Amino acid sequence: MKAPEVVLAIDMSSSGVRARAHGRDMRVLAERTIDLDTQVGADGASTHDLAGILEAVRTVIRPIAEDSELHVVALSAAGTASSVAIAKLKDEFPVAATPILLWSDTRAARTFPQIAPQLAEAYERTLCPPDASYWPAKLLYLEEQGALGKDGSIAGSKDLLFSWLTGQLWTDPMTAGSTGMFGSIDWRWDEELLSCVHVTSDHLPEVHGAAEWAPLAKRAADELGLAAGLPVAVGGMDGVLTQLGSSATREGIASCTIGTSIAYREGCSRPVADPRSRTWCYPVTRDFWVIGGAGSNGGNLLTWLRDRLQFAETIPALVDQAFAVDPDASLTFLPYLHGERAPLWRADLRAAFIGLSAYHSARDLARAVLEGIAASLHDLAETVTSVGGPSRQVVFTGGFLHEKRWVQLMTDSLGVSSSAPIPDVATSTGAAMVGWAAVEGIPIGDVFEPGQEALAEPDELTHRRVRATAERIAHYRGALWP
Repeated sequence: MKAPEVVLAIDMSSSGVRARAHGRDMRVLAERTIDLDTQVGADGASTHDLAGILEAVRTVIRPIAEDSELHVVALSAAGTASSVAIAKLKDEFPVAATPILLWSDTRAARTFPQIAPQLAEAYERTLCPPDASYWPAKLLYLEEQGALGKDGSIAGSKDLLFSWLTGQLWTDPMTAGSTGMFGSIDWRWDEELLSCVHVTSDHLPEVHGAAEWAPLAKRAADELGLAAGLPVAVGGMDGVLTQLGSSATREGIASCTIGTSIAYREGCSRPVADPRSRTWCYPVTRDFWVIGGAGSNGGNLLTWLRDRLQFAETIPALVDQAFAVDPDASLTFLPYLHGERAPLWRADLRAAFIGLSAYHSARDLARAVLEGIAASLHDLAETVTSVGGPSRQVVFTGGFLHEKRWVQLMTDSLGVSSSAPIPDVATSTGAAMVGWAAVEGIPIGDVFEPGQEALAEPDELTHRRVRATAERIAHYRGALWP
């Protein structure tokens, strides 16, 4: 019997590397996962090590490559937004000169004011909000550290993986868009911003279509147990690929991820700018874009309650405690433990419990945190839909889907019907769609139309309660951090 053909999708997140073998119908026929260590520091450092990423990729791919019951026909990768490192190419393979700075690395906050006016002015060209989490401020920080050399290349983690696999330093439009230095309207690196950070386009990856491909180099092929010459698609950015893997290129269906942080996205047929510069809009193809925003606080707030305050031994146990009590309107949690990205873009914000009384228990505090997350999602979705248009449905992704009460609360916060994608691994499905588009030479949107499994319908009373919570949080935020 002939082994089924599969595209191997590599999903590189801030927490780990996953490889999934997707058949032509997008079913997952094999998968491997390994955690990644994130190096953090008191100075705001949040980094990955390139050597560690490449070792993780070898670890997850090789067992699938050695499976005689599968026939790998292409590779395609998803990477995180805004990661950046300085690397040197040695024999066409990357050697990192710096660690890979993640979006959560805050050390560029002190260089951001130097370039904030130029970034604000460039928003109409880049469709990327001015913020220290993007490349320009980080490159100024790296320049201060003496890391920018004349022969160095600037690239994100997925681009460096692609270079290791193929010997080519390429990136895709959505990943380029997430740097804050790409002229998304003109589809080229923004020369004015490059000048501001003292680099040229020669330092940056070549921008190619997501479904363009280069052959797998022999050295990488030997290490992975794959055939040299195998097509390696350029791939894309995880948030945008999640939208593709949730609803393909259909409009009116949003995707929402609740994991470490929260994100809300919509597909659109043209670039859309927010008059208040709160949302990003990343290009996938010339006629399909994804508008959205990502916050800084989500499941990481529950991890904090578990690890720092020791409210419970596991996240499920903590969530169970939270739903054991009704929400108390007199207790409000401001969910800004890690500052906030979209839609506020305020790194100076901090978390706070307001209205705390002697009768409140750990369960009350846990419930207040969940209500705070719901309020943040409400504000984020309201911002995105005010720019991109209303959503008739939202497709949820993330580990929270295992808890029906949490799903219901998030559905209530949005006020629209919710569903889960089929298959339920939207990011790697999106990456696999790009891979199959590369293999077959067809548009990405024609590869596959994901299905949806209905989850919940919104409760109007709870929706109003979450809206009221969001309004209280906004009032307290204005009082504490004008």
